[in-house]
Amino acid sequence: MSFYHRPFVCITLSFILGIVLAFVFRAHAEILFYNAVFVLFLALLFFVFYGAKGFAFFVFSMGSLCAVGCLLLLVRLDSFERNTLQRVYQPGAVTVLRICETKQGKGAWNKAIGEVVSVIADKSRQVRKDKVLLLIDDAEILPNMHDCVAISSPMLPIRNDGNPGEFNAKAYWHRQGVYAMAFVGKGEMHRLHKSSQGRIFRWIAASHEFLKAALEAHLSGPELAISLALILGDNSLLDNDIRNSFTNTGALHVLAVSGLHISIIMQILMGVLVLFSGLLSRRIAVCALIGVMWWYAAVTGLSPSVLRAVFMFTVVSIAQLSGRNYDSLNTLFFTAFVLVVWNPLTVFDIGFQLSFLAMLGIFLMYEKIESFWHIQQPLLRKVWQGTAVGLAAQVMTTPLSLHYFNQFPNYFMLTNIGLMASSGLILGGGLLIFSTSWWGFAAKWIGVALMLIVGISLWFIEWVESLPGAVAFGFTPGIWTVLTLGVLFPLLFYFRMGTKRFWATALLGLGMLSGIVYQRFQNIHHNEIIVFNARFVVMAVRFNGHVFCFYRSKKEDFFKVKRVMGNYLKIHSGFLHYCPLVRHNWGIKIDGLKIEVERERAWVRITCAHHVVRLLLSEKPVVRNHLEHLIAMPWIKKRRKSHIDHYLSRKSWRLSI
Repeated sequence: MSFYHRPFVCITLSFILGIVLAFVFRAHAEILFYNAVFVLFLALLFFVFYGAKGFAFFVFSMGSLCAVGCLLLLVRLDSFERNTLQRVYQPGAVTVLRICETKQGKGAWNKAIGEVVSVIADKSRQVRKDKVLLLIDDAEILPNMHDCVAISSPMLPIRNDGNPGEFNAKAYWHRQGVYAMAFVGKGEMHRLHKSSQGRIFRWIAASHEFLKAALEAHLSGPELAISLALILGDNSLLDNDIRNSFTNTGALHVLAVSGLHISIIMQILMGVLVLFSGLLSRRIAVCALIGVMWWYAAVTGLSPSVLRAVFMFTVVSIAQLSGRNYDSLNTLFFTAFVLVVWNPLTVFDIGFQLSFLAMLGIFLMYEKIESFWHIQQPLLRKVWQGTAVGLAAQVMTTPLSLHYFNQFPNYFMLTNIGLMASSGLILGGGLLIFSTSWWGFAAKWIGVALMLIVGISLWFIEWVESLPGAVAFGFTPGIWTVLTLGVLFPLLFYFRMGTKRFWATALLGLGMLSGIVYQRFQNIHHNEIIVFNARFVVMAVRFNGHVFCFYRSKKEDFFKVKRVMGNYLKIHSGFLHYCPLVRHNWGIKIDGLKIEVERERAWVRITCAHHVVRLLLSEKPVVRNHLEHLIAMPWIKKRRKSHIDHYLSRKSWRLSI
C-alpha cells in the first residue's frame, strides 16, 4: 500500500501506538514525556535540514506521530498532576464530584460516573480530575448529568475477584480512565447544586424518551426489551437469559446499535427520500440524511461504534457531493484517527475495536470471499453476498472475541442469515411506529406485526442455541496471539494463492490456531478442586467433564452463585451439578473418584483424591492437620504468623487432581 495513496493507515496506526505505549507505561509519565519531546525534536531537525523525502522522512514522521499520541494521552489523563485521589483521600473524607454519566440499573443499584473536584477532610484539597465509578442505592435519587454531589462513602480501588472466566472489570474501567469506585448507600450522597442542561441536551433526552414511550405503548415483554436494545440502544430491560442466547449464537452485535443498524436505517431513509426526488435536490437530501443520522447517533448514546459508522458515512457523503474520489480503507482509518484524537481512550473501547476490525475485514476480504461462489439466481446471490460480508467481519473479529469472551458460536453463519432480513424489518417497524404514533389505529397494528417479527427472531435465536454444539467454550488466547492473527488473516487474503508467501502465512496462522485449540483442549479436560473468591461459600470439584458445585448462600443470592459458575464454565465447560450445603454433608462417587464434603459452623472440608481442603469461615484458631490445605474466606484478615495457605481476598484457590 502506497503511503501517499492511503496515508491515514500509517498515520492512525502510529498515533494509536503512541497512545497504547503511554497507557501501558503511564506510571512513568515524566520519562515518557521527555522521550516524546526528544523524538519530536529529532523529527523537527530532520524536516528542517532534509525536507520531506525518502524512507527516513517516513520513519521520522511516524515516530513524531507516535510521540504526539503519547503526549495526548498523558495530557488527557492528567498524568503530571501530583494531587491524585489515591494520594489525597483519607478514610472518612468527603469527596466532591461532578457527574458526567448516569445509567438506570436493573437491580438494587444504579450506576454513575463522577469526575473528582475536591476531597474534604481536615481541609479542602483540589484533586486531579480522576473519574470514580458510583454504584448508587436505588433508594437514592439518581443525579443528572453535570450535577455536583458530595459523597461520604469510602473510595475503594477497582479490583477483580480473581475467579476463572470472570469479566476483567479492573482492566475495563482502567481503559476508560476510572480507577476508583464507591458504594453509595442511602443518605451518603448530597446534591450541592443541580446543573441546568443545555437546550440541545434536553432536546436529545426528550427525543429519546418520546421514542421509548412510543415503543412501550405498543410492545411488551421480551419483545419490548429486544426492540429497545436493537432500535434505541437501551438495554435496561434485557435479562441475562436473552443476552446469553444472543451471545451464544453470535448475534450479540444485533442488540447493540452499531454500523449494521446505521447502514440499514440509511438504506430505509434513502428509499424514502427517493420518493421526493422531484422536490429535493441531491445535495439537500444528503445533508438532511446526514443530520438525521447524527441525531439518531445522539439519541442512542453516541457509542464509539455508532460514531465510527456515522462519521464515516458523513465523510463519504461529503466526498461524493464534492465529486472527489475516496478510498474506503483510507476513509476508515481517517475516521478512527479523528475519533481517537477527540478521545484517546476510545482505542480501548471493546465496541470500537470490534466495529473497526469488522469493517476492516469487510474492506480487505469481502470481494475475495464473495468471488469463491458465483450464483446466478438473484435472491440466492443476495443471501450469499450477505453471508460473505458476515464471514469477512467474523474472520477479523474472532481472535479478539475469543480473547474477551472465551467462546465461539459455531452456527454464526446460520444466525446471520436468519437475522439478515428480520433486523431490517424490526428497524423499519420501529421507524413506522415512531412516524405513526399520533395515529393510534395504524401504530397498534404495526406494533402487532413488530411483536410477531421480534418473537419469531427470538424463537429462531433460542432454536439455534439449542442445537448440539452451538457454542464452543474454553478459548483463552493471549493478547499477543490476537495481534499476530489480526495481521496474518489480512495477509492471507492479500497474498496470491499458491505463492510461497501465501503458504508461509497460512502455515504460521494454522500453527497459532492449533495452539489455541490445544489450549482449549487442556482447559476442558482439566480436573481440579477450586474455591472461589466470593462473599459466600462456593467450592467446586471438576472431574471428567462433571462439575460439582458446593455452595452455601441465601436463597435470594443464588443468582450470584450461578453467575460465578457460569463464568467458570466458559473456560472449563462440563455438566454442572449444584450441591447446597444446607442440611447435610455430601458423599459422591463418580468414575472411581470419591468426593466427601463435611460442613461445620466455622469451616467446610472437602476430601477428594487424597487431598483435604478446609475452608475457614471465621477467624477462630483451628488445629491444622499436616495433610490439609487451609483456605480463608475473603473477610478473614491476613496475619503474619498463621498456618493458612491462601486468603481468598486476593483471588480464588485452585488445586489440580
